[in-house]
Amino acid sequence: MKEQFNQIIKSENLKDITIDLVEKVLDDNIGNDVIKEIPILKSLVTARNIYNSYTDRIFIKKAMNVLLELGDTNWKERIELTYDLEDNDSNGSEKILMTIDNLQTIEKCKIFGRLCKLKALGEIDLFEFKRLTKLIQDAYINDLELLPNFSERLKKEKKSYEGNNIYMEEFYPLMSLELIYQEQSEQTPIEKVEPMSYKDPAPYYKGGEIETLFYISDLGRLLLSFYFELIPNKKE
Repeated sequence: MKEQFNQIIKSENLKDITIDLVEKVLDDNIGNDVIKEIPILKSLVTARNIYNSYTDRIFIKKAMNVLLELGDTNWKERIELTYDLEDNDSNGSEKILMTIDNLQTIEKCKIFGRLCKLKALGEIDLFEFKRLTKLIQDAYINDLELLPNFSERLKKEKKSYEGNNIYMEEFYPLMSLELIYQEQSEQTPIEKVEPMSYKDPAPYYKGGEIETLFYISDLGRLLLSFYFELIPNKKE
């Protein structure tokens, strides 16, 4: 699969492939005239013929959903992407394939493809790419939409926390994904209140409260910066 993946990602004709064509190739329902018109489909046909189990076909479909998100980039940008991902253990194409293998849904594959596009276009650096890749792998995607909601609530309050107005049950997924974090405020001063007259109650103490404050983490701010580029269908 790696060889065919390399051929497709480096092709100048990637933008000509659609998910409908991918489905036709996987269903062995593609004509030679179409393959002649879009030669890069030969690599996809080869992959289908070599890797023809049901599990293989699902993986090919996942991989193509990633690559199709790169259709607006040129082949030089995509090659640079794979070069940037290389290390002593594996090359860039292998890194992408290993990531795809850990993505459970087609939706995640599309999001990862958009992330690859951001990296290919130089809009994020390698460290940011790796952090967001890990987040996409770990997250239940619907939980991520809690973050823009959380951010909007903070903006409405015009402060960086909401104290007791935040319910942990509502935003717990963001805590577990390390997109937000909590800190405790300093304890307010404790004051003794003396009675002003004999009619007032006995002396009492006020203060000493400690408030739980919630903040968006560095990872959360990074995701917010590119949220609607990665998950555009969540945009209102």
